[in-house]
Amino acid sequence: MAVAVQEPVVQAKPLRHLKVTGHAPAFGYEPCEDVSCTVGSDGRAVSCGREACPACGCSGTNLTAFGLEGVGATRLRCTCGYDWLRGERPVYVLTRAELAECTCPDACERDHSNE
Repeated sequence: MAVAVQEPVVQAKPLRHLKVTGHAPAFGYEPCEDVSCTVGSDGRAVSCGREACPACGCSGTNLTAFGLEGVGATRLRCTCGYDWLRGERPVYVLTRAELAECTCPDACERDHSNE
């Protein structure tokens, strides 16, 4: 089973950076104190440097970070539903079933070399 990674967001126009406070469902939103601060497609606010969702432009209590053990990367998830990796390249995890040798009794039609 591979770790699903969403495609990077392609922005037609840079998103304004919004700071989020409070807890769901009562989030508070306020613009970043730097008027020209926008969010890049890498998930970082350009002027202030905070982590922010590249899909909606929000940062703060709307983000949840998950550390990936031993790879130096962090997976971030926004309350808007978008998630992305920060750090090293995406990590793919194989299950024991995917690594096991084929035990099919007859010649099967599955392409085991590409699983």
